[in-house]
Amino acid sequence: MTYFLQQFVNGLSIGAQYSLWCVGYGLVYQVLGLMHFAHGDTLIFSAFFAATLMVLGVPFWLVVVAAMALAAVLAICIERAIYRPLMSRNQLFMAFIAAMAAGFILRNLVQRFWGVQPRVFPEGLLPSGSIMIGEIRIGHLALMNLAVAIVIVVAFQLFLNRSRHGQAILAVSQDRSTAELMGIKVNRIVALVYGLSGAIGMVGVFMYITSFRTITIGLGFLITLKAFIAAIIGGIGSIRGAVLGGMVLGVLEAMVSAYLSTTLLEAIVVVCLVAFLIVRPNGIVGIKESVKL
Repeated sequence: MTYFLQQFVNGLSIGAQYSLWCVGYGLVYQVLGLMHFAHGDTLIFSAFFAATLMVLGVPFWLVVVAAMALAAVLAICIERAIYRPLMSRNQLFMAFIAAMAAGFILRNLVQRFWGVQPRVFPEGLLPSGSIMIGEIRIGHLALMNLAVAIVIVVAFQLFLNRSRHGQAILAVSQDRSTAELMGIKVNRIVALVYGLSGAIGMVGVFMYITSFRTITIGLGFLITLKAFIAAIIGGIGSIRGAVLGGMVLGVLEAMVSAYLSTTLLEAIVVVCLVAFLIVRPNGIVGIKESVKL
């Protein structure tokens, strides 16, 4: 039982990262009904930029702020240059293809500027150590991951429910045409959504960096894949579902690694995902609607 609880705690720590990757991903879908398949590559480009700043001796807190800002700007640029022109002509499938192309471009730019070698961040970016609760060891980084994820999600939910811009985001997500008639500047709100998706997702990447210290070019695709799976599990288009989906995915991966196989981890997770969708095709908290790629 102790081993099970230990793996459960480890899974929650990983799930906290997935949740933040998925919140931004799900937010874009909630507003536009589109899968943001350049999400992960946007974050990894910013992460490699952050690694360069660390080499130059920039303080870690300033690196975090700069990388979040860059991720937000890149996401806004992708929306402005790719999604907006195609969406204005109702070219949904072309927008999906263009998003994948944007991801490939960002991946190639990372390779051009930084090469193909992994980047390793220095140790001690955040306090290490652990605490014991009974026989269960909980690392300080795991606690920090959970705390940061909870604070960001709660703050973001309050922003959506209490602020004028948050209300505008909700209005656009419900009915774009009606929001325009109400005087809401829809294009600005959509750009804000993309910027928030990049900034929030970048926090999840830094949680990953403080835990594993190494980033690679291929991590961008992995982020997009994990966010996509977590969104499906939780219910696409739901912020609450994004958080739940990320946590469930993290715990599932921890349990599969502990009790079944680390080699076949991804395959087993996909099989579990398919089985889950057969039982609950709309996710944990999802609503019944058609999914537009």
